[in-house]
Amino acid sequence: MYENIPQELKKLKQWVCWKFEERNGRKTKTPINAKTGGYAQSNNQATWVDFDTAVKVSKNFSGIGFMLGNGIFGIDLDNMDDEIEKYKNSDEDNIISEFIHGLGSYAEYSPSGKGIHIICKGKLPPGGRRKGNFEFYENGRFFTVTGDIASEYIEVIDCTETVKYLHGKYIGTPMVTQNRETNNIGDLNLDEQQIIDIALKSKQGQAFNTLYQGFWEGLYPSQSEADLAFANMLAFWTGRDKFKMDSIFRKSGLFRPKWDSRRGERTYGDYVLDAAIRDCREVFTPGHGVEDYGVVILDKEIKKYAFDDTGNADRFVDKFRNRARYSYIDRGWYFYNGRKWEFDNLGHVKGLTEDVINDMKLELAYCKDEEEEKAFFKHLKYTRNNRGKTNMMKESEHRLSILPSEFDKDKDVFNVMNGVISLRDGKLYNHDYERYLSKMSYVEYTDKIDTPMWIEFLNQIFGNDQELIGYIQKAVGYSMSGSTKEQCVFFCYGNGRNGKSTFLDIISEIMGDYATNIQPETIMVNRQTGGANSDIARLKGARFVTTVEPNQGARINEGLLKQLTGGDTVTARHLYGREFEFEAEFKLWMATNHKPIIRGRDLGIWRRMHLIPFTVEIPDDKVDKNLKYKLKKELTGILNWVVEGCIKWQREGLEIPKAVEEAVKEYKSEMDVISAFLEDCTVQGPGEVKASELYKAYSEWAEQNGEYKMSNTMFGKEVGLRFEKRKARGVNVYEGIRLSAEHEEYQLRGRLFNN
Repeated sequence: MYENIPQELKKLKQWVCWKFEERNGRKTKTPINAKTGGYAQSNNQATWVDFDTAVKVSKNFSGIGFMLGNGIFGIDLDNMDDEIEKYKNSDEDNIISEFIHGLGSYAEYSPSGKGIHIICKGKLPPGGRRKGNFEFYENGRFFTVTGDIASEYIEVIDCTETVKYLHGKYIGTPMVTQNRETNNIGDLNLDEQQIIDIALKSKQGQAFNTLYQGFWEGLYPSQSEADLAFANMLAFWTGRDKFKMDSIFRKSGLFRPKWDSRRGERTYGDYVLDAAIRDCREVFTPGHGVEDYGVVILDKEIKKYAFDDTGNADRFVDKFRNRARYSYIDRGWYFYNGRKWEFDNLGHVKGLTEDVINDMKLELAYCKDEEEEKAFFKHLKYTRNNRGKTNMMKESEHRLSILPSEFDKDKDVFNVMNGVISLRDGKLYNHDYERYLSKMSYVEYTDKIDTPMWIEFLNQIFGNDQELIGYIQKAVGYSMSGSTKEQCVFFCYGNGRNGKSTFLDIISEIMGDYATNIQPETIMVNRQTGGANSDIARLKGARFVTTVEPNQGARINEGLLKQLTGGDTVTARHLYGREFEFEAEFKLWMATNHKPIIRGRDLGIWRRMHLIPFTVEIPDDKVDKNLKYKLKKELTGILNWVVEGCIKWQREGLEIPKAVEEAVKEYKSEMDVISAFLEDCTVQGPGEVKASELYKAYSEWAEQNGEYKMSNTMFGKEVGLRFEKRKARGVNVYEGIRLSAEHEEYQLRGRLFNN
C-alpha cells in the first residue's frame, strides 16, 4: 500500500524503519536507522534515510516510519475505535471526520487500525502538544506510515491556519507557569574582568565596589542579605549567567566557606544565585552607555514569610493572585490559562503548590543564621507533603474567593483565540485576566478573510432571499452579544435536507464556549423535576443555546420561556453545588421539523416567536456530506461575518423580514385551537348553546383531530373572551353561537348508538 503515500513525502530524506520493543512491560514502537540497524534519533538527521532505502530493508522490521520536522507536522488520533467506526459508516458527526475534512491533508490508518495519522505542512500554534487521545507534533517524533489511506485527500497541504481551531479546541492553552516577563539576551560575549570594569563605571559603581570588596556592615542587617544583594547585581551585569556570577562572587570579599556548605542536595551559594536569577527582570545590553545603568536597588525590601500554613498561603497568593480564584458556591478552584478562566477539574491549581515550593527553596538565601536555616528546612519538609499542600490551598481560599456572577460581566465583548473583540466597534484587544472571562471561541479573529463558500451556502438554503439573509446575519450577531433586549426565540423550521442543522453547527463552532445545547424537555411543560436544575445552570454565561425538536405534540412551557428570554434573574445550581442566581443572556435556537404547541394567545408569547422558514430542500444528488468540514475552513471569515452582523444589529435593529413575519402569522393561526374548533363545529349568529354541550363537543373534536385538550375551566375562559356567558334555566349558556347542524347530527347519532 506504500504506493498511496504522497510523492512529496517520498522525496524527503526523513524516513526510518521501526520495530516493536518491550519496555517496562509495555510494547513500544522504536525507530530504526535503516542503514545501520541501530536506533534512529529524532534529533540526528544522519540517522534518517530516503524512502526507497527504508522500504528496501523494512522486511526485516515491523514497517517504515517518517520523522516529523523541516516544516512537516503530524496529528495522531489514538485509540479512536468507536469514532473510526462512525467515520467508516459515513456518520458525519464524529471526531475523525472533523479532523480529516477540517484539515484536508493526507490521512491514513495506524498499523493497529485504531488510530489515525494526519500529516501536514506548516507550523503548529504555540501551546500543549498532547491531551488524552490527541497528539500534535512538529519535531522530536516519528510516525509509523502504512499507506492505508483514510480519505480522498492524497496531498500534503499547508494547515498552519486550519489547525489552530482544532488545536485550541482539543489541546487548549497550557497554564503559564512564569509569573514575570524577562528579557534574557543570552551570552554577552564579555569576560569576567570586562563585566566588573563596566559595573564599576555605572551609576551604581560605588555600591558594586563596596560589596565586591566585602564591606556590608552598616548597609545590611546580615551578610546573607548582602550576599543576595550582590548576587542581584551580578545577575544583571552577567545576563543571568550563573557560571560567571559564581566565579565573580568567589573573587569578591563576600566569599566565605558558607558559600559551598551543603543545604540538602544543593549548596548555599546555589540557592543565592538561583534566587537572584529568578528575581532579575532586566539584563545589561552592550552598546548602551554604562552610565545609564543604575539598575540594582540595594535597599530592595525582601519579603519574609512565616514558616506556617498562613505563611504558605501568603506565598501562594503573592505568586498566583492573577491566576487563581476559589468559588465557595461552585466548591472549586478556577485558574487563568492566559486566555480565559477555567474551572479546575484536573487539579491544575494544586499543581501550582509545587511552584510555590520551588520558590521556597530559594528563601534559604534570606536566612540570617543557622537557627533560621534549620527552621526553614523543617517547614520546607512539611510543606512538601500532602497535608502541607492541602493546607496551603485551604488557607488561600478566602483570600482568592470569587462569585460566579463576577465572571463574564461585560456583555459587549467576545473572547477569541487571539484576543478580546469589542462588539461595539469590532476592535481586537489583548487578553486580560481582570476581565474575568470564562468563555472563549476557539477561532482567531481577523477582518481580512473572505467567505465565498459560506455566502454560497446561505444563498442556497435561503433561496437567495437577501432580506432574509441580512436578518439572519443580524440575528446571529445579536446572539453573539450578551444582550437580551430583543426578547425573542428563534425556531428554524423545515423538513429534512434543508441545511438548518449544518447552519446551527457552524454557528455553534464560532461561538465556542459561548454555545451550549439543552434537552428540549427543559423548556417543555410536564417536566418531572422541579426547582433549580443543572440543565438551566449550564446556561450561565451562555449566549447561543441550541436544542433539537421535541416530541411531536410537546407543549412549550410559556412561562419559563418568557423568563429565559426576558433577561430575568434565574435560579439554578450545578450538580452537588449550591443554588445561585444569574441573569439570562442567551438566545435560544431550535431546529425542528414540526412546530411545538403554544397555547397562549397573549402578545407576550407571540412577539417572542421568530420562525425562520427553511423551505429549500436539497436534492439527494446535490447533498455534500463534507460541506460542514469545508465550511469550517472558513471559520475565521465567518466569525468576522458574525461580528459585522452584531454591529449592524446595534445600528439598525432586528427588523423582522417578510418571510419570518408570514411564517409566524401562519404558526399562530395553526396554534389557535379554539378558532379551529369554532370554525369546524359551530355557527355564529342568533342563538345559544349550553356551556357543557359546547365543551363536550370540543373534547370530542380534539380527540378526533389529535389536538391538545384543555381543561373545562381553561376552555370556558377562552370562549368567554369571545362570547357572552349567562345563566338561563339554571345552566350556563353562550349567546351568539350554536353547534352546527353537522355536529348536532353527529352527536345525535352517537347518543342513539350508545343507547
